[in-house]
Amino acid sequence: MYRILSVEDDPIMQKLLRDALTAGGYEFRLSKDGAGALPAAAAEKPDLILLDVNLPDTTGIEVCRALKADPRTAHIPVLMLTGEAREVETRVEGLDAGADDYMFKPVSPRVLLARIAALIRQTAGPSGQRGGK
Repeated sequence: MYRILSVEDDPIMQKLLRDALTAGGYEFRLSKDGAGALPAAAAEKPDLILLDVNLPDTTGIEVCRALKADPRTAHIPVLMLTGEAREVETRVEGLDAGADDYMFKPVSPRVLLARIAALIRQTAGPSGQRGGK
């Protein structure tokens, strides 16, 4: 089973993501802020990280930079989610920080699952269980 780490502080969005991902057959993990995301990613070894741009303690862009700078987490695909940053400059900054994809909230669960599947197909397989979902 593929493991997804969601870095999201909004309780409503946490529930939406948890419901969509578990219904899609993914193992859901949560970090509520940027400070918890880095150790969680290193410990949990997720197959993909869903990263909110606006976090209570930092920005998702800074978290993404830190994830991509750490050899333990640099290989993990990052899909950034935002409800506010629709400006081209912010999107480019997120992608320049190492994000593999970018989506706007509210997200369609079907589109989110399709984007996650596409990003995971580009990797070797689920952590600890090479060989498929």
